[in-house]
Amino acid sequence: MRMVVVIVASMVFFANAARAAPLPDLSWLSGDWRRCKEGEIVEERWLGPRSGLLIGANLTSSKGKASYENLRIAASDETWTYWAAPMGRTAVPFRMVETGAQRAVFANPEHGFPARILYWREGDELLARIEGTIKDKPAALEWRFARGTAADCPPSP
Repeated sequence: MRMVVVIVASMVFFANAARAAPLPDLSWLSGDWRRCKEGEIVEERWLGPRSGLLIGANLTSSKGKASYENLRIAASDETWTYWAAPMGRTAVPFRMVETGAQRAVFANPEHGFPARILYWREGDELLARIEGTIKDKPAALEWRFARGTAADCPPSP
């Protein structure tokens, strides 16, 4: 009987220990990021992580037009889920499928484009990439951000 108690107690302890494993560190994503290229300004800002949550916003402007996206990365089921809501639409979830040192990949295979969202750091730069299919053909877009805001961009000619 004592052996059964020890085995059950061990199973509970190890199950809880596995659940209590820390989430991958995403603090490298935090801050203000900008890309100024050919008259287009893309800003992305990430707050957190705190208490299992990062909040992000993206503002892109080009040729007098602007688009925006509300973003969040929330802890769920022992991993992170990225929620993207472009232009005020309903947020779409992308679960973390890969992580590494200053790298995170989120995926939602049910979503055509994007189906994958990638972020990674290269030195002082933040890179972002979205991948998926458009009209049954592979498609991808990529951004290379530097620290800063639109105020750091040179004036448009």
